[in-house]
Amino acid sequence: MNVNQEKKGPGCIWPALWGVAAVLGTIICAAVVGIMAADSESAGVTATYIVAFPFGALWSGAIAALIVQFVGKDNKGVRYGVPPGCGCLGGLALLFMIFFFFVAIFPAL
Repeated sequence: MNVNQEKKGPGCIWPALWGVAAVLGTIICAAVVGIMAADSESAGVTATYIVAFPFGALWSGAIAALIVQFVGKDNKGVRYGVPPGCGCLGGLALLFMIFFFFVAIFPAL
């Protein structure tokens, strides 16, 4: 490496892709729930179960990609592995929370 050259950091394409996917996924998930909930309440609950994992996975992955952009710049394994891993965990967590709400809390309302 030449003395006059600065070390260039990684680009921001990965967090941008996750962000765009999260926004588009949100629009699609909202449309699915809205269309199914227009017919009946139970169909809306079913739609919420269906979209919970993808919605949680996309937003958790997008947030993780943004955090890794600033924290884990040097390690490509971390940059490309953490967002999908956090996405899967976030999707499962949101699915569990929605399931808990509709099974334990919603019937009591």
